[in-house]
Amino acid sequence: MNRLRGAISRSSVDLIMVRAAALFALIFAAQSIAAAVQSASYLYPVWAVGVPSVLFALLLLVVVASAINRGVTLLMTAFALVYLVALALVPLSVENLGAAHFSQPWLWYLVTLGIAFTALVWPTRWAITFAAFVTAEYMVIRTLPAGGGVAPELAILDGLYILLIGAFMIMLITTLRVAADRVDAAQLTATQQVARAAHHQAVELERAKVDALVHDTVLATLIAAAKAVTPSERERAARMAQSSLQTLQHAPVAFDPDSEVSLREFSDRLAAAIVLLSPRITFTVGQLEHRAMPGRVADALFSAAIQALINSLQHAGPGTGEPDRIARSVSLQSAARGEITVRVTDTGIGFEPSAVPSERLGLRVSIRERVEAVGGSVSIESAPGRGASVIIEWKDYQRS
Repeated sequence: MNRLRGAISRSSVDLIMVRAAALFALIFAAQSIAAAVQSASYLYPVWAVGVPSVLFALLLLVVVASAINRGVTLLMTAFALVYLVALALVPLSVENLGAAHFSQPWLWYLVTLGIAFTALVWPTRWAITFAAFVTAEYMVIRTLPAGGGVAPELAILDGLYILLIGAFMIMLITTLRVAADRVDAAQLTATQQVARAAHHQAVELERAKVDALVHDTVLATLIAAAKAVTPSERERAARMAQSSLQTLQHAPVAFDPDSEVSLREFSDRLAAAIVLLSPRITFTVGQLEHRAMPGRVADALFSAAIQALINSLQHAGPGTGEPDRIARSVSLQSAARGEITVRVTDTGIGFEPSAVPSERLGLRVSIRERVEAVGGSVSIESAPGRGASVIIEWKDYQRS
């Protein structure tokens, strides 16, 4: 799952801390060089050269590894373990105990690096164990002649300093990681919620298409056939059945959603469909701009307009067996501001829009939801005994 660009994550926080630790390692290494050179006067030559060379080489490798983000765990672990062994062998490295008296082992300057490295690449409990062990080891070494032979009080003071610095670094690293984990969890939750919402929307759109398709074709044709009394009505029902079969074969869209549809093409298709429904329906076209609209928009407006006409033919009156004297008209016009309006009007019995049952798919799904899904709007002007007008509007906001 893709992460949001620029977002904080556990991996990015870990990388930042590793590179910061590598940078400070260079500073501490430079600080300890003078002490290592000074202590060489009372150390055995192999210790005076070998131990600093190995530790400084590991520090340089840690810096390189942090820069390329490869092998960091291995090299930081190697440095911590080598440092632990080197500190334990301090009593064996001193050749002149008199010169070492009251001097501080040069490894003192690197003790915090060992703790920081383990805190970064080891589990927290292991890092705490390492910090406690290296602190106790250093306090013991400080009381020995090779470590300076200081009083226990001073050794304990040095040990407390190490322990406090180590505890601070471990808590800081742990706190930053916990915060990053919480951000990761929040991002994952948000991404999952967005994915669920998108899936739900896709399911709802598909459901609306299926509901509208069944309502627009099968149910409409069956109702028209049931109400057909005169030969002309039966002929119209037959044409609707033929049209329904074609619609089902080419479902679920009347226009290609991935292509642009010119207003003229849209007008021609709408006019042909209106004639198929009933030759008595008047179709007027206002001034049309020479431009196009997305195919999915054209399909939504077309289907909504046809469904509004089917609703009028089915529900505007008259009753079964009575002649149909209701005037029906469809108008299409566009404005320079990018607005497209399709108005379906009849002089039938009318209805109260707020009283339409929710289970009536024709108005709720086939018309309103289809148009709103592409950013359009539907308004209804009707009252009992005063006919009805369904106004379908869509605006191209890129042109406004």
